[in-house]
Amino acid sequence: MELTIALAISILSAVMTVSNFVLNRRDKAIKDTKENDEESSNQKLIDYRLEQVEKKLDKVLDILDSYDKEIDNRVNKAMEQHLKIYHREK
Repeated sequence: MELTIALAISILSAVMTVSNFVLNRRDKAIKDTKENDEESSNQKLIDYRLEQVEKKLDKVLDILDSYDKEIDNRVNKAMEQHLKIYHREK
C-alpha cells in the first residue's frame, strides 16, 4: 500500500511539473507575441509618419524650385529693361 501511495504522489508531482512548465511557456509565448506586435505596429507608425514627412518635404522643394525659376525670370526681365533704358547707344 505504501508503494502505491508513493507511486501515485510521484506521478502526480510529475504531471504537475510538466503542466506548470507548459503553461509558463505558453504565457511567455503570448507575452512575446504581444511585444512583437507592439514593436511592429510602432515601426509601421514611424514608417508611415516618415513617408508623410517625405511627401511634404518634396512639395516644399518643388515650391522652392519654382521660386528659383520665377526669381531668375524676374531678374532677366529687369536686366533687359535696364539695358534698354540706360545702356542704349546714342
